[in-house]
Amino acid sequence: MKRFFLLIASGLIITACGGPATEERAGESIETYSITELVEQPMDFEGMTVRLEGVIDHMCRHSGDKMRVAQPDDDAVSIQVRLGDFINQFDVEYEGSEVAVVGTLKIEVMNMEELEQHDEGHDCESTEEAIALMAERGIDPNIRPYVDLQAFEIK
Repeated sequence: MKRFFLLIASGLIITACGGPATEERAGESIETYSITELVEQPMDFEGMTVRLEGVIDHMCRHSGDKMRVAQPDDDAVSIQVRLGDFINQFDVEYEGSEVAVVGTLKIEVMNMEELEQHDEGHDCESTEEAIALMAERGIDPNIRPYVDLQAFEIK
């Protein structure tokens, strides 16, 4: 019985240490943004550590390595969160749960092959540079922001 209690207590401690989202990390203040802000102006946040709060709208059932988090007051607005090292701490049962997420906002240009068709030798060093080159060539970039998870808290 004593071992059973210790096993349960250990499990609770490990679960509790899953990565609560905090506003301070190593002396650095992390600002909370709405999902709407991050989705509408992703270039303003690229590479930044951001904090967001929302509702887990969907857990990937295929690979289990990502989820969509929706804006609490508008579930039509959501952002993809890539779980990385936290993959084993999430399950489809979390769908509908409120979550706070801390991570790095990154951007993927979905139609980069269109730029490559126009300019085979392009060697863009940043997303901004690729987008500027696309605009110069008359290509409307299909930009998808996502967050690489660093910490989280299920509320």
